[in-house]
Amino acid sequence: MLKQTFKIFLLLLIPNAIFSQSAPITGHVVDEQDNPLEFVSVALLKQKDTTLINYTITDAKGDFAITEVPKDSLIIQLSYMGFLTHSENVVYNNEALDLKTITLKESPNVLDAVTISAVVPVQVKKDTIAFNAGSFKVNPNDNLENLLSKLPGLEIESDGKVIAQGNEVTKIYVDGKEFFGGDPAIVLKNLSADAIAKIEVIDKKSDESELTGVDDGNKQMVINFSLKKTKKNQGFGKFSAGMGLDSRYFSNLNYNRFSPKTQVSVIGKFNNINVTGSNIQGFLQNANGIADEDDEDEVKRTNARSLSGYLKTEVAGAHIGHEFKDKVSFNADYFYNLSDNSGTSSSKRVSYLSTNNFNYESENIYDRVSKNHNINFNYKDKANRNNRLTFRGKLSAFNNMSLSGKDGRFFNESGALTTTNNQNLRNVNDRKTGNFNIDFYQKLAKAGRSFSTGFNTNISQQVRENKQSTFITRNIHNGNPTERTIETLRDETFNNNIFGFNFKYTEPLGKNHYLKLQSFFRSKNDKEDIYQFKNTITDANNEEVLAFKYKHIENSYQTRLAHNYVAPKINIFSAVELQDLNRDFGVIKEVSVKKGLQFLNPMAFIQYKPKKGSKYRFSYKRLIRNPTWNESSTVINDLNPYYIRQGNPDLKAEKMDELTLNANIFSFKSSTSIYGRIQYQHSKDAIVQSIDIDDDFVRTRSFQNSGDRKRLTANISYSKKLKGLGVRYTIKNRNTYRTSNSIINLQLNDVTSKDFFVSFLLENTNKNTVDLKFGADYGVNNTAFSLEEDLNRTYKKQTYFSMFDYDVNQKLNFNTQFDYIVFSDNQFDSSLNLPIWSAAFSYNLSKNKNNICKLLLIDLLNKNIDFYRRSTTNYFEETTSESLGRYVILSYTYKLNNSKKKKTKRV
Repeated sequence: MLKQTFKIFLLLLIPNAIFSQSAPITGHVVDEQDNPLEFVSVALLKQKDTTLINYTITDAKGDFAITEVPKDSLIIQLSYMGFLTHSENVVYNNEALDLKTITLKESPNVLDAVTISAVVPVQVKKDTIAFNAGSFKVNPNDNLENLLSKLPGLEIESDGKVIAQGNEVTKIYVDGKEFFGGDPAIVLKNLSADAIAKIEVIDKKSDESELTGVDDGNKQMVINFSLKKTKKNQGFGKFSAGMGLDSRYFSNLNYNRFSPKTQVSVIGKFNNINVTGSNIQGFLQNANGIADEDDEDEVKRTNARSLSGYLKTEVAGAHIGHEFKDKVSFNADYFYNLSDNSGTSSSKRVSYLSTNNFNYESENIYDRVSKNHNINFNYKDKANRNNRLTFRGKLSAFNNMSLSGKDGRFFNESGALTTTNNQNLRNVNDRKTGNFNIDFYQKLAKAGRSFSTGFNTNISQQVRENKQSTFITRNIHNGNPTERTIETLRDETFNNNIFGFNFKYTEPLGKNHYLKLQSFFRSKNDKEDIYQFKNTITDANNEEVLAFKYKHIENSYQTRLAHNYVAPKINIFSAVELQDLNRDFGVIKEVSVKKGLQFLNPMAFIQYKPKKGSKYRFSYKRLIRNPTWNESSTVINDLNPYYIRQGNPDLKAEKMDELTLNANIFSFKSSTSIYGRIQYQHSKDAIVQSIDIDDDFVRTRSFQNSGDRKRLTANISYSKKLKGLGVRYTIKNRNTYRTSNSIINLQLNDVTSKDFFVSFLLENTNKNTVDLKFGADYGVNNTAFSLEEDLNRTYKKQTYFSMFDYDVNQKLNFNTQFDYIVFSDNQFDSSLNLPIWSAAFSYNLSKNKNNICKLLLIDLLNKNIDFYRRSTTNYFEETTSESLGRYVILSYTYKLNNSKKKKTKRV
């Protein structure tokens, strides 16, 4: 199958290769004063239908060259902000064509915003790269996630994160306004790609920098989607529904109405095909419903946990935004998400001790229902040129009910069955939170002088009801088994309150120098109310009652004095911080533990931007991590009789020094991108786990300060067009080296983990008719343990993938994707080869693409399993879960108000 896919891939490259061998079209672009113009967008179009063929951007000398040109009658179009668009017709006969010097004339109407005509693929202005969505092929059913994946310099990772120019995108806007709180996952999954005219990738300054004009170096990457004119001032959206074999179904609805002052959106989803409508990372962390050990400090998660089993999803949301006057706006949204996930899995675990090792196997069944309500709102007042006020709030209510069962078997080092335990758990979790932030920025009379202040609070209440029944049979291998049943009820109430205040003052010292005084105060108050009833049933029943109230109060005050040098190409910041930490914790009505510490924390960064598209940043900082309330707790949690947890009130704070080097290089002319990051972290007095396992396989976990922890990571991504082939290739490499300690049955265990990951992606650059991707990922993890060298682990994962998307004609589209995944692990006999093949046919029933019929064929080979492996302080584990498997669905999509506006003649 892989060989056939590769042959198809090469055949599809032939048309591109035929005209990529062509001689170039060149030129030189200047303004009316004969100054060369950099970043002029040069587009090559067909005269017949103005279809985009290729594009480039002028360099610093104003020169450009376009290759990969077919023989045809063409249009050369040049566009640059503040200048009139220049167009001219040419006839290309596969001979070098020099357009010589082209002079652009200034436009009498200069716009502040980046504007793109329908045929200009990309433009650059200051810290913004703007892409014309019409220059990149999307299907009628594609969402914004599909659109972003086609843009150069943007990537969507497996966990849903959007990476732009090497940086994570933190906010997404629509027409400059927040959409569902700016949550990238919600925006990308619920808005149609064909509604977008332009995508702006913005290296956005902080609110304080935008107000004062002084760059503080604290930028964030954001994306703004601009709607097509036909989508403004009228409602638009789509409705989709489908049914298939094995009672599979789905329905999607999104409706939007955007005007210059008000924006209203409604979304809804209902399906049982494992498709979510939002970011559910918290849900995925416990997707299999077995929560008793998920909070362990794992040495290495070898792959992110995916959504296994069978999932039913219900999603509903509404958003409203209104601009009262220029730069004064209010946004609010409500989002509801129901997830019902059930299934079965089996696990194998290899555990090691200082004296002997043992194995554990289990069969698991789970059903987890999660209901989540979220309300977000914000008010922004940027109308005054001297100050800014922002107010944000979030209210959420979360309810989770989890039922799970686990049939476990313990085997000694000789492989004999010694113990079985059958557990049934019922967990109900209700959590309500409120988060409020207010920030005020004031620019003072003297240029560069300013102050800002802010207040934030987070109030949370959580109620958990736990019921657990465990039936244990021991000494099976001795022929004299003993049995006992443990019934436990535990009710927990948590109240967590956080209050924070900050104040910052900036004083200009002259010649790009600034003095900064910054203060931060944070108070965290955690309270826990526990009632636990435990009944151990043997020959004689033993009942235990545990009830207590617990508090953990932590106050942190930081005062920072800093010097900042700001110039057009360089930004240098250095500071020293005095941090005062105080903790008061323990059981209420008993003598509490009080700890007070002071730290002197240096920090600095230097940022260098030699030219547009290139940025280098080196930073150093010292971080103090206080023990959390559960790490220092003075009480014991024995809800799970096989996994007892207790804290250590004598823990000290962990001190970490961090060095980071970032390099982002993006060539606008050749669309070549290089992103690199190296980070080194060194922690002293590292807080590590201490695990004690008795002869009955009962694990007791606590914490200690033990030695140093080191971590070195190096990531690089390189992407470039291959001249002469019409393809782009991307190579990524990620390496991690980490050392840490753990304590197993009072013996120190030095752990060293090394990770190597490399990926290669090849895709065609001209995606007007065919979109093709082909590539491979290879990852290996080596983990070594001083306690048991024979159990050093090597885990490998290989993924080969191909994607083919082809417009057969104007109405019919065919899409197929094939993945082949290979897992191997020296600690487990089994290896897994997992082929996954999916396909889809889409047919437009009407000329305006309002009616679309689609046939989905998912997991055609019916490999309905999911694979998950992890390493922890003293065991390896692999879990094989059932997943949805093969399904076929026929769907219908109707576009709402998709008619185009009639063109009006300009007078």
